[in-house]
Amino acid sequence: VVLALCSSELASVCAAAMDTNPLAAPLLAYAGQASAQDFAPDGTHISIDQLGIQVPMIPGDISLCGYLPPEVMENLAPRYKSWIFLNKATDPNFYPEELALASVNHVEVLPIPGPPLPMPTDEQVESALNAMDRLPRPLMLQCSSGNRAGVLLLLWLVKKHGYSVETAQKLARDCDLKFWTRCSNCGPMREWLLARLDRMPSGETPCDGEILTAVESFVFSQLFDPESCTFTYIVGCESTKEAILIDPVREQKDRDMTMLSELGLELRYVVNTHAHADHVTAGGRIRAEKPEVRTVISKASGARADVLAEAGDKVVFGNFHIEAIATPGHTKGCLSWLLQASGKGMVFTGDALLIGGCGRTDFQQGDAGELYDSVHSKLFTLPDDTLVYPGHDYHGHSVSTIAEEKRSNPRLTKSRDQFVKMMAELELPLPAKMDIAVRANMLCGI
Repeated sequence: VVLALCSSELASVCAAAMDTNPLAAPLLAYAGQASAQDFAPDGTHISIDQLGIQVPMIPGDISLCGYLPPEVMENLAPRYKSWIFLNKATDPNFYPEELALASVNHVEVLPIPGPPLPMPTDEQVESALNAMDRLPRPLMLQCSSGNRAGVLLLLWLVKKHGYSVETAQKLARDCDLKFWTRCSNCGPMREWLLARLDRMPSGETPCDGEILTAVESFVFSQLFDPESCTFTYIVGCESTKEAILIDPVREQKDRDMTMLSELGLELRYVVNTHAHADHVTAGGRIRAEKPEVRTVISKASGARADVLAEAGDKVVFGNFHIEAIATPGHTKGCLSWLLQASGKGMVFTGDALLIGGCGRTDFQQGDAGELYDSVHSKLFTLPDDTLVYPGHDYHGHSVSTIAEEKRSNPRLTKSRDQFVKMMAELELPLPAKMDIAVRANMLCGI
């Protein structure tokens, strides 16, 4: 499985951190949109593996790490809403001041000992698992090396989903949890974990790998354009090699096509969530070079494309598909796209729902009340654990969940009347490329 949650500046770092065979690469990613220089002020190259930061695709909004130097903490912490430190508060490598300065408002110190110390008590484990249930996402679990953080994540997944011991072991291998796959000194920890798993109730019949088969056949990459702060998504089916590209930026066309080639994928569709005002889509230029690729946009947008989609329509690529959800309000023609894979939902929301925000509603037939209704009736009714992948981010975030946005999105937790009033009073400057982008995007970026 390939999961690359990284900016264009980090593409080479991500590649170096993965196995040369991308299909055998661990479920590993850097969490956030930062350049390598953010983590090496002196210009020294630091790889993801050296930092020891992992973001397993399951559940997708929890990260794992070991000790980090203060300058790394300073740049990493703002990407998180919650932080659990699994050592004592007196540990010299715990930096509560940096977390406070980064506005990480939920910080808990919950010591979970490991070898050579006695293994944790049931009370210590339950306290940490309850905190994981309670704290908002994204969440970081930090210990000395990332190993105990991985153990806690696996226990939480087993408790939450009722996985069998067999499935838990497969998940630990496929997610490359270091205590299971790469730690020669973690034998006592693994033995303790297996004994504890045997005592936990399982609501699952043996799956013979069917859950993980879905993960293994799924290819996903999140890419970032720093000028427009736009996310582009590559989503592919490993078994058939068919892929889609969501919201590509014209200036990043070569990057995206190179990534598809490196992943061994054949592009079938270019999907735009709406007619953008801040960048020009790469769809038209891609189609000019590859006539077999079909472009997709909402019929309500009035823009040209090969496929004019409406609510409920599906775009199929290999063994997967995305389904259109009409979410007008930012523009009249906004569609969100829902993907069900790996036992979890993922929704690509364009500008309708951002992490801690939403798109503006003061042009392109925008309507604040309609946007509020779209989000609350179409997106906030999805399962709470659905991952939210937005069209933009301006604060270093990359993924959220429906539950987190329902709980803490500062705009969309207001009443409808308050929201409409707030949006009317924003007085934002128009996007710099609006005149060029809107006209071009109505013609598929040509």
